[in-house]
Amino acid sequence: MRKITFLFSVLIISPILLLAQPKIQLQDWASGFSKPLDITHCGDSRIFVVQQVGVIRVLDSLGNHLDTFLNIDPRVNSVANERGLLGLAFHPDYLNNGYFFVHYSSSNGSTQVSRFSVKADNPNQADPDSELSILTASQPFNNHNGGCIKFGPDGYLYIGLGDGGSGGDPQDNGQKKSTFLGKILRIDVNNSDSMNPYVVPADNPFVGQSEYLPEIWSLGWRNPWRFSFDRLTGDMWVGDVGQVTREEVDFEPAGMGGRNYGWRCYEGTLPYNTANCQPQNSYVGPVFDYDNNSVGCSMTGGFVYRGSKYTDLYGLYLNADYCSGRIWATKHHDDDSFSTEELANLGNNEFSSFGEGADGELYIALHFSGKVQRITELCSPFQVTASEIISPVCEGTNAGSIQLEVENGTNVSFMWSNGQTNSKCRNLNPGTYTATVTNADGCSRVQTYEIEQGGPNPPDLMASDSVFCIDESIVLTASGLSIPNQLNWYHNAVLIDSTFSNEPNYSIEVTEPGSYYVLAADSLCAFTSNPIVLTNDSLLTPQISQSGDTLYSDMSCTNCQWLMNGQPIPGATDSLYIALVSGTYSLEVTSPNGCTYLSPEIQLVISEAILPTSVLKFSLSPNPTFDTMLLNMELAKKERFTLSLVDGNQRQLFMQTHQQSKISLPIQLEALPAGTYFLKVDMESGKFIKKLVKQ
Repeated sequence: MRKITFLFSVLIISPILLLAQPKIQLQDWASGFSKPLDITHCGDSRIFVVQQVGVIRVLDSLGNHLDTFLNIDPRVNSVANERGLLGLAFHPDYLNNGYFFVHYSSSNGSTQVSRFSVKADNPNQADPDSELSILTASQPFNNHNGGCIKFGPDGYLYIGLGDGGSGGDPQDNGQKKSTFLGKILRIDVNNSDSMNPYVVPADNPFVGQSEYLPEIWSLGWRNPWRFSFDRLTGDMWVGDVGQVTREEVDFEPAGMGGRNYGWRCYEGTLPYNTANCQPQNSYVGPVFDYDNNSVGCSMTGGFVYRGSKYTDLYGLYLNADYCSGRIWATKHHDDDSFSTEELANLGNNEFSSFGEGADGELYIALHFSGKVQRITELCSPFQVTASEIISPVCEGTNAGSIQLEVENGTNVSFMWSNGQTNSKCRNLNPGTYTATVTNADGCSRVQTYEIEQGGPNPPDLMASDSVFCIDESIVLTASGLSIPNQLNWYHNAVLIDSTFSNEPNYSIEVTEPGSYYVLAADSLCAFTSNPIVLTNDSLLTPQISQSGDTLYSDMSCTNCQWLMNGQPIPGATDSLYIALVSGTYSLEVTSPNGCTYLSPEIQLVISEAILPTSVLKFSLSPNPTFDTMLLNMELAKKERFTLSLVDGNQRQLFMQTHQQSKISLPIQLEALPAGTYFLKVDMESGKFIKKLVKQ
């Protein structure tokens, strides 16, 4: 994404260019051919055209015929529609060694791959007597011969052969591992001679697997009439001709040999004859296929455009149908998905082959017209750029504008996303603006610009807390600041602090409740932060009182803790507490907001308990004791009372309730550790506490 910075402020402009569907045009480039079937180059500006009858013509860069490069008509069987001289490939080092390779049907109908040499004294003529046979494959029928031959980016020769013909692959050659038919082969011809015409590369996928011929690179092909390599990525694209239902384009990432593309089990994405076949996901399916009857009848594979003239075609794989004259562009996306769009529907029964020049420009052969046309694209020269962009300095100024300039366009119309229709879009605030620019040829460019806000960034205000506890402060922090900034702090709309900051974050400490915000400003404009409201905690300091040995709080307790001599008393969390020993007592209360409050202290002295008048007799003996202590108590009248034994930490050890006037009760202490314990007696007529000592 481009970034353009202009003077009025620091502004990032992000133009996003969306290309419309390419509009291809086919321009006559050369004519006078007899059934042209293949087009290629040898590494220089010349173009070589293969004729089915067994002749190769050489042309200059302007399409002028230079000479007959090779004539092997007497050796070529071109009687049936699919036989003949079918393919041509120049050795990668052709300009030095003069070797080129052809794929043709021999007089007996077999597939013949041979090497020839250019004449030493004439670069536009080959020596027909220099033929070296590289590979031969018998063909059971006169169709589905394949015919494509290409050097890959690895320097090896790739040879495409069909399934041997007839219909429906009656010999199951597409899946048979012991035949060249229905395969793409890969061989090394860099040191060919009559005794050793080729070597099988050691990294071929089936080397060492006895059931496979080692030359096989991939299988499952019906008739891979034309394949090519993307000169940028090395990926292979294959156009495989279908049977009666589907035509297909297949994609193979660079170096990914050993794949099975499914024929005869599957035709395109549809089952064909699945007897003895694996599940469909065991095969590699096409990236594009179409109906064999309504859309076309014979796929002609092409090339990925890597030329420099037509930017709208760049990276698109062009392919066509021989019967319907439709031309498509298939795109391989970054997420490894594929999409295809139709570029033309010419209905001509002509397109037999695509060709690629050394410069990456593409050609197409018209079989019956005997012509070669150059593929051009109408919209690529039409370009739209932003020549001037003025930034709004602050929100609401409407000071921005975008000026577009057009190259190679006439009668151009502009439509902006905000409704403006001129080349200059004016009175803009920060935001996203899209222009659709269309010329007289119907070519469109969709250009989107995001104009970012000028001036400082709006600060983000945060607080360390939202509630003030007594005698505490809260820290306010402004973050995400542009540098430098003048920061003005406000409390209830009144300025309380003004600071110049060179840091992205800045903090102040406040002690008063109310509404706070900060204003961040530079020399041009200012932004206000989000407001923050701080409040005081609603809880008040607790007050405590004493009645005998009982302490009381003036508030109900939901989060209270009684303290003795400044230390928490375990389990003492109610609003009242019965003291067992003398000491300094206080109450700590925590509010729902986490604020802690401490009551004033009370000094409490616990003396020997005075019995209520309703108690006539009371004794604990022996006291101290090692095991059992006997309680005897006589009351003035029968009443309900509760006996509770607790330790010094107020942990209850037992509790009993009785209703009578006289009781004699043994208290078992043998299981308790030595120490001081307290017996609480809570009657209807009063209460008291007695101390017990376990030795």
